Amino acid sequence: MARTHAAAYAELRDRAQVRIVCARSAEDARPLAESLGAEVVTEWDAAIGAAGVDAVDICLPTPLHRPVAERALAAGRHVLLEKPVALTVEDADAIRAAVAVSDGLLMVGHVLRYLPEVVELRRVLATGEVGRPLAVNAFRLSTPPDWNEWMLDADRSGGTLVDLMVHDFDLAAALLGPAQRVHARAAAGGRHVMALVAHEGGEAAVEGSHAMPSSFPFTAGLRVLCRRGVLEHRFEAHADDEGGNIGGGVSSVLRIHPAGGEAREFAGGRNPWEAQIERFLDCVEAGVEPEDGTLAQARAALAVALAARRSLVSGQPERVSPS
Repeated sequence: MARTHAAAYAELRDRAQVRIVCARSAEDARPLAESLGAEVVTEWDAAIGAAGVDAVDICLPTPLHRPVAERALAAGRHVLLEKPVALTVEDADAIRAAVAVSDGLLMVGHVLRYLPEVVELRRVLATGEVGRPLAVNAFRLSTPPDWNEWMLDADRSGGTLVDLMVHDFDLAAALLGPAQRVHARAAAGGRHVMALVAHEGGEAAVEGSHAMPSSFPFTAGLRVLCRRGVLEHRFEAHADDEGGNIGGGVSSVLRIHPAGGEAREFAGGRNPWEAQIERFLDCVEAGVEPEDGTLAQARAALAVALAARRSLVSGQPERVSPS
């Protein structure tokens, strides 16, 4: 993810300069830092405290999100924090408390809100062309996250529910309003999960998997049934040779099916991480909070994932903790 963010900053050099790349291994980080004209440090306190640093982009393992974000906010830095915001609502609330007393703003990297096809889907909904959403179906299917050791440890990554499906829980809430309760079932040792989520504005069925075979491309989809039509987004990508489930061969298409009208397609093509980081820079420069990728949105998506985890244990629907 750090490489992905770095590639976006390289395209936005006229907006921001990456000054420091912080990693446990200076040797591993050096090629990335050199590509950005940045220096390497191995202590995150030193990176945060360096003179001239305005913002901190946190692409660390999830258990480090809270301590590093708290330290950066205490230093008055602006923070872009990768999803999921944390592993517990208590840690998310601690980050919220740190934001409240900081001069810095915080944005959480729920990047699907900046995917061009999702942006267009929400724009079409806002026009009223297909009426209000009634139901959402989403899926996100991946091979096991074996590109690093900590991702395979559900205690550190949050597993399929918290690390992967949190994307779709966030989008469902953006389309149907706050989640109220969730009923989940799992297969493949908990690595393939199906969840039915009741929202204020309708029902969402969400499927997520870290159990796909190596030959299976990363595949995701979002279908929104509306009063006067259907919107459907389909995404597919080959694995990244350097690690990760999204590399080359990306296909991303939104299909719009209005009732009584001709179907049409939209494919935006822009890198969503670049769009997300550009919006973060806009917010920093203007001193305004983001509309998408807020801490409240990220906390709400985490709460759904954690309620789904409780449902797997209880075998019953579980209420989603309020924000």
